[in-house]
Amino acid sequence: MADQHPTRPTEVSEKRGRFDALADRASTLTARSGFFVGIVAAVVTWLVFGPFVGFSHHWIDVVVVVVGVVTLMLVALLENEQWRNAKATQRKLNALAEAVAHILAADETAGEQVEQLRAAYGLEKRESISD
Repeated sequence: MADQHPTRPTEVSEKRGRFDALADRASTLTARSGFFVGIVAAVVTWLVFGPFVGFSHHWIDVVVVVVGVVTLMLVALLENEQWRNAKATQRKLNALAEAVAHILAADETAGEQVEQLRAAYGLEKRESISD
């Protein structure tokens, strides 16, 4: 199973990599109001101390670089979090579709519905946005 990707929710391991754990912590931290307050405080501090250094190009360049680096890192971390959430949601939906199809398979009158549910299982792997 180490070389196969899980296809069912019960096959997903609790073990996560360091990057995934970091992405979880970053997502939790940035979603809190304290993060926003900290950003506002940093901007106000920058504006207050700006006149003392004359808002020199160096002063502005440092802020631009720091903001750019932090933004890029947060985007990467938050995209990882969103990607893992989307995969987990899709696994849950696949499991539900398979379970409902299994239940309906016992009813001979629900043949078309069972085929549609079975076709829906794994649809995200077959669907293309270029069609």
